[in-house]
Amino acid sequence: MSVYLCFPYDRQIGSANHITMIHPTLHPDRVLKEHDFLYMLDGTWEIGEEFPAGGRKEAFRLRTDDLLILPAGRHHYGLTPCSPHNRHMYIHAKPVEKEMAANTAGTAAASDTLTGPADGMTAFSSLIHCQDAPRIRVLFEEIISESWTDSGLKKQKQQKISLLFNLLLCELLEQQEKEEIPSGAATLVDEVSRLIQTTPQTFFTGKELAERFYVCERTLTNHFKRAFGKTLYAYQMDLKLEMVRQFLLTQPGVKLHETALNFGFCDEFHLSRAFRRKYGLSPDQYRRKNS
Repeated sequence: MSVYLCFPYDRQIGSANHITMIHPTLHPDRVLKEHDFLYMLDGTWEIGEEFPAGGRKEAFRLRTDDLLILPAGRHHYGLTPCSPHNRHMYIHAKPVEKEMAANTAGTAAASDTLTGPADGMTAFSSLIHCQDAPRIRVLFEEIISESWTDSGLKKQKQQKISLLFNLLLCELLEQQEKEEIPSGAATLVDEVSRLIQTTPQTFFTGKELAERFYVCERTLTNHFKRAFGKTLYAYQMDLKLEMVRQFLLTQPGVKLHETALNFGFCDEFHLSRAFRRKYGLSPDQYRRKNS
């Protein structure tokens, strides 16, 4: 199932904590008015979900380092008791009005017809595997720790928690996108993109990268297109032009010829043509306009 969430600046966190279940225990049978984010630190648990008005049912089987999002307004209940000495964390986040409407539509099918961007909502998978994403666990722990901090600055504390929570959602989105790519492919794409990002002065060909990472050029190209929705060449070009755009503003004294060399273009003519095609202005025009 999908869970629809947005990124409000002032997200309210109702409660958050670490829990240990010494004895096997069923998940509570309830309908919460808050979103329940459940992170499994150690153990297993099986939890059921049902849409309002007799909608579709779903069963979720959690293991260590799985994160489950149980949205407000849906019926949740235990299917099997958790494992002994189960350890998990939870965050109860108060929903905004449009989240309630999206997540409690009459049936799962009706809810799944929503399009995230068109409705200002983003679709999350209910169950996200975080075994290779330690940052998610760290953010979860930071939110819990901050919620228990008695700083005396209530407004600043709430703003910080809200920002941390939105950052957690961003990490979850990135993780679920990675899950759609085979693990080996995701690692390969990460390594190649990191090389491109850290060597902006070089334009790599697909053949050069394939030889460097010991894979078939076609395989590399296919993985890149699946991960970013664009070719390897287009990825490099878009990244370099964005780097150039920022460089023009932060280094106004550097000549365009030097800028071209810094970012892998053979000369300023080729840089200017590509830059104008993307941004509608030449680099000089862009720099003057935004100086």
